[in-house]
Amino acid sequence: MSESQRKRAKTMTTASKTATPKKTKSKTGVARKPKTEVGKAIESSKRDITKSENSKKEITKKDTKSESKKKDNKSENTDLPALPKSEPAHDSFLVVAGTYERILYGLEARVVGSVMTLNPQFIFPAHIGCIKAVSAGGRYLASGSTDEVIKLYDLKKRVELGSLHEHSGSITALQFHGGSHLLSASEDGVICIFRTNDWEPLKMLRGHKGAVNSIAIHPSGKLALSVAQDRTIIIWNLLTGQRASRVKTPQVGEIVAWSPSGSHYIVAYATEVQVYKVGQTESLATVFSKQRILCALVASYENAEYVLCGSQDKRIHIYSADGVERASVVCHENRIKGLSLVDVVLDGVVHAVVVSISSDGRIKTWKLADLLDPICKHAEQSTASDEVMDLVAEPLATYNADVRLTCVASSTATF
Repeated sequence: MSESQRKRAKTMTTASKTATPKKTKSKTGVARKPKTEVGKAIESSKRDITKSENSKKEITKKDTKSESKKKDNKSENTDLPALPKSEPAHDSFLVVAGTYERILYGLEARVVGSVMTLNPQFIFPAHIGCIKAVSAGGRYLASGSTDEVIKLYDLKKRVELGSLHEHSGSITALQFHGGSHLLSASEDGVICIFRTNDWEPLKMLRGHKGAVNSIAIHPSGKLALSVAQDRTIIIWNLLTGQRASRVKTPQVGEIVAWSPSGSHYIVAYATEVQVYKVGQTESLATVFSKQRILCALVASYENAEYVLCGSQDKRIHIYSADGVERASVVCHENRIKGLSLVDVVLDGVVHAVVVSISSDGRIKTWKLADLLDPICKHAEQSTASDEVMDLVAEPLATYNADVRLTCVASSTATF
């Protein structure tokens, strides 16, 4: 072999050795071949795709967070306007009741002189689950159910407007503030504030760690109360949409309600009610009941405030604001599930009327004076301050829905 042939063979051998891929070990210790240029290009493409996808995911994540943030804080101004003094009902008022059977009842309470009648205006299946909350404000009606949906209705046009799906749990409470805003609460622990002119969620109030049981808006529209399964009561500042204070409760609060003046509020537990004054953390008085309390409200009469509780024993129990039971009256044939209060003109005089519903299927209206007048007269004549009166009263009107009623709301607005 000549010198030139030996050089050419050596060069080819060297090139062959250079082209021969060396086996390397992966991180797992398994021998693998190094990537070729094509493999590197594919890997590079994969990296670019992965990077692009991750980038898209990151953007989507940021957008989702941004949307979520916008959703939770669509408007920094969640200030609810103060309610003007509501006019009493003259000829008629609206009573709305929900049922276990998913049916929504709308009744017109018509007043002629001192006579009142309850006449059905609409009856229809509104949800696919038990209706747990109803509220009426202005021309609007809202109902909430275990199906996690809030249904909206226009009472003036008598049409369904649609539904709200902001919650991920059963709807537990609804309350309109006039006709401008709606507050909703759910088992998901969230309270939503909606604006009624476009039904946009202005704010999602997150502060409870358990299902919210009840909410109440102060008459001024500046504060709201909520109680939940986490054994806390929260006072919300509706001017900012933020939590003002959070206080632990001795038991699970089931009902919260303001007094008509807005100076006091009550928190109802299973068998007791605590009365609070705004700005104070200690209760002014505690009402003790021998029966389970299922509903409660605060009513004003003759410059005094009274707590009315609907109970398991078919009675409405009446307490003074200092926690003393004054009287009770048998109102239904089964447990009382809901109470509502509305001002009505009867015989030319404005009277507060109590609406009660029961598992016996009946909706009844009562003149508050018929329940409280005997108490006031008895207090003037008797020195025994701890005596509990057993009252007998006749309802102004009765309607038998023949279903299991769950919740009630009333409104002076009729169309």
